Amino acid sequence: MKKKLVKRPFSWMNSKLEVRNTKKYGQGVFAKKDIKRNELLVIFGGYIKSVIEEEKLGDLIYNESVQVSENYCIGILNPNALEDSSFFNHSCNPNAGFHGQIFLVAMKNIQKREQVVFDYAMVLFKTKSAKFFKMECLCESKNCRRYVTDDDWKKPELQKKYDGYFQWYLQEQIKKLKT
Repeated sequence: MKKKLVKRPFSWMNSKLEVRNTKKYGQGVFAKKDIKRNELLVIFGGYIKSVIEEEKLGDLIYNESVQVSENYCIGILNPNALEDSSFFNHSCNPNAGFHGQIFLVAMKNIQKREQVVFDYAMVLFKTKSAKFFKMECLCESKNCRRYVTDDDWKKPELQKKYDGYFQWYLQEQIKKLKT
């Protein structure tokens, strides 16, 4: 008997989450049920590519990946292959953060219908020879930085606020800075 391959998404997302319109910022990920602090929200997957390779893929894919080291990211190669995990929006007041490199977890209890967001400062790192990343922030939180860059992780107030929730490689960079 011939085995049939089943097309599966690269990433896994908790069944308590769903993608919906945000009314302001396109699509986003929302809680369908209450979520407890430290609960696993998503496991990011995809193709491993250099940050430079990702830049060359064009605007429809650029920044859809999750940076997992100084020089590499993980994500899709085709804009028609967006997955639910592609719709996590940024906020300067996040309720989700990273555990390791590919696990997104709840930083606090998240209520049903609440949008699940993380601060992109938790994953962005300036790679040599890559173009500088700067994005206007539209989160409108009280502590909004107005812009998100790939140098934000260096800010002491963010290092303190997100301690333990940065990508593994950024957490290691922060440790080196402190010693």
